[in-house]
Amino acid sequence: MRTARAIAASLALLAAARGAEDPGAVLEPGAGLGDWRPLLEALASKGAVVAPFTEHRYFPFRREPTVLRGVLRLSPERGLSLQYTEPEPCVVIADQAGLVLRDRHGRVRELPSGSRDSGAIASLVPIMRFDLASLYPRFVIHARRLGPDWSLLFTPRDPAAAHALGEILVRGSGSDVRRIEFRRSASQRVEIDVGDARTGGAFGADELRRFFR
Repeated sequence: MRTARAIAASLALLAAARGAEDPGAVLEPGAGLGDWRPLLEALASKGAVVAPFTEHRYFPFRREPTVLRGVLRLSPERGLSLQYTEPEPCVVIADQAGLVLRDRHGRVRELPSGSRDSGAIASLVPIMRFDLASLYPRFVIHARRLGPDWSLLFTPRDPAAAHALGEILVRGSGSDVRRIEFRRSASQRVEIDVGDARTGGAFGADELRRFFR
């Protein structure tokens, strides 16, 4: 009962932070996906993904966001890689083993799976795979659609994770992901705008060596 109340309180706080926006219908295991099935199956079957991105990081103590740019790579087998090119080149790799930070000189820093710092990016791996079977136990999933535009809102079920990560919102149009948002509060969030993606191919040996592990 206490856990249920804590989840409800976390959801209420996050709802207040984002305003009165309707989060949409809840997707639940065993209830069927209805009209969402074709879209979710199309998103899950894209295979390897490569796309440019622009990231805006908002902090309560800064008036303007910090802007970063780079290239996103998703491998269904190897995980997620964010190659930052501006302002400071580096590569962030998230996979089942945890999080790896590789700087421009090739120096590596590893964060174990489950650590607080790795939680947000690590959560993107099953989300970007649209692997609902592994997402249902961890997140309450709201789905909303207006014409070709859609959004999926992921709220951690665990109160501690909800407090640490906030919500993760994925927006798209058609079968393309266009924006990913991490929302801890109205004043602290990360927005990633995703450009036109190349999908369906395979990563070469050099790409796998440089951008994954």
